[in-house]
Amino acid sequence: MKNKIQSQKLNLGCGNDIRRGYLNLDFESFSGVDMVHDLNKFPYPFPDNSFKEIIMQNILEHLSNPYKVMLEIHRISSPGARVFIRTPHFSSNNAWGDLQHTRGFNTDTFINQNMKDLFEVVSQEITFAHIKFFVRFLAKINPKFYEKHLAYIFTAVDLIVELKVKK
Repeated sequence: MKNKIQSQKLNLGCGNDIRRGYLNLDFESFSGVDMVHDLNKFPYPFPDNSFKEIIMQNILEHLSNPYKVMLEIHRISSPGARVFIRTPHFSSNNAWGDLQHTRGFNTDTFINQNMKDLFEVVSQEITFAHIKFFVRFLAKINPKFYEKHLAYIFTAVDLIVELKVKK
């Protein structure tokens, strides 16, 4: 496992999405999982500034305290590290259709007062089902307008965010 940590890439809550060159961590011991840890238990088993890249694909919505998780992500990330997050958009049926999901997320989630001193938002994208391609353009131009006025009419699928760690 030491070589995996030296890679400085973490696939947090990996499930079956095992990535080569990453430390693959999940709460269950699936095939290919390098480390088992309950992400609702703090602190995470890593020293400060351990990772230059963290991937969180469809995991944040499962955790009981996303704010505390993001504080831990900040702690274990090195200065300038990249954090890639994919989570259901709040308007998505998937955000609320899974009993394990604790909340939905929007484009303000990672730029609010609690996060802006810890992370810089490099990019955000709201994704849509293929049939709603016309809404994609509108949401890209003005995501706040989309979320306030159209999100429950033309529901999204995911929110994809890239963050840069500020330290």
